[in-house]
Amino acid sequence: MKAKGIAAGVCTLLAAGIFAGCSGGKSESAVKDAGAEPSQKPASSEPVTLKFYTMQNDNYSKDKEENFENEIGRFIKAKFPNITIEHVHKPKVEDFVTTGEFPDITLDSSSYVKTRYMEYGMQYDLADEIKKNNYDLSKLNPVLIEQLKAYAGDGKLYALPFTGSNFIMFYNKDIFDKFGVPYPKDGMTWDETYDLAKKIARTDGGNPYYGFMAHPGLMMKYNQLSLDSLSPKEDKALVQTDGWKRLFDNLKRFYEIPDNPYTSVDDFPKGQIAMDLHVSEKLTLWPQMNQNMGWDVVSAPTFPEKPKIGLQPNEYSLYVTSQSKHKDEAFQVIAYLTSEEVQTYLSKKGYVTPLVSKEVQKVVGQDIPGLQGKNVMNAIYYNNYANPPASRDPQLTYVDGMSKAGTYFTDMLKNGEDTNTTLRKWEEDLNQQIAAAKAAKGK
Repeated sequence: MKAKGIAAGVCTLLAAGIFAGCSGGKSESAVKDAGAEPSQKPASSEPVTLKFYTMQNDNYSKDKEENFENEIGRFIKAKFPNITIEHVHKPKVEDFVTTGEFPDITLDSSSYVKTRYMEYGMQYDLADEIKKNNYDLSKLNPVLIEQLKAYAGDGKLYALPFTGSNFIMFYNKDIFDKFGVPYPKDGMTWDETYDLAKKIARTDGGNPYYGFMAHPGLMMKYNQLSLDSLSPKEDKALVQTDGWKRLFDNLKRFYEIPDNPYTSVDDFPKGQIAMDLHVSEKLTLWPQMNQNMGWDVVSAPTFPEKPKIGLQPNEYSLYVTSQSKHKDEAFQVIAYLTSEEVQTYLSKKGYVTPLVSKEVQKVVGQDIPGLQGKNVMNAIYYNNYANPPASRDPQLTYVDGMSKAGTYFTDMLKNGEDTNTTLRKWEEDLNQQIAAAKAAKGK
């Protein structure tokens, strides 16, 4: 198999989601030694070419083609020698319709099921392939499966989760030592985190020290209370609620601490933020950005009535498209990419696995310089994922209700508004979007 790069980019995560798995690779023989052959019988031994499009971020861009080869391509080559992969990175979805050249497999955010795949008729229900290949869905975290189905809204599964991230809290040990404040620990509540932030935030020697930072947009989109911004049963927004008020007020109070204004969650390596709640992909970047800083990680804070419930998962999934002429082969490829053999390698490179296997989870980050001795595995897997919001009636009008949540939050801070006013404005905006979408479709 030759993996052919035909597009553009760079490497990693999320803020809305972006992976940072820039890594080296093992030899082909090492891949074969890593695990057994696929349990399913190959769909065919005839030569097959599959178009494999990576659409999630820049980790597999043209100038990072070695990442695709190391983390995906060579595994497929070792297990399916009759399959040739043509790799294309990040085309516009509209190009598929314009050119009529659809991929067989895509790697994309789980959140795009409706806006990309269902909108353009690319969705392919995997139920028959799962049954035909005796694929064991129980090896995958059930929240990830439910999230994919919830995004689709029709109860069907159009992809398999591949790699993801979790929210963890980075902390600067040097700052805590400087001011004699005890370190954070796994399992803290938001109130306990707030108390620590108040003890840290100050200006000392002309230098600001921030107690806590988190990304408002991500905190809302992947919120721990499993709230949606749209009604599950009516064509209207639903954000003027006690739940949304609690989420906004909880985060807002941190930025009302004197000397702790909201700045940037990506400034942690600069050495002036004591606690930074961010995605786990930052583990692959931040240690190298400031090698002199003492730091570690703990689990994300939780609400007292929801102990050990973190945020919702930010997952990237593998889709087989409805236009593929080689669906059997494409499914067997994505099934193998969720195997323990492949996932163990990816886990060592810092990816959060979709598997429930403790053996795969415990090796997370082992191959990343600077993570030895850190609390990485506990921080990532201490909490359970929050469940996705309840699925909306598929007949209702869809708009991206979460896209402006962070903007409304930060505008609230800038303008000195109260939470109720902000939620009212957001809800009005969403209702206008729904009305416009309905009008555009002649409803």
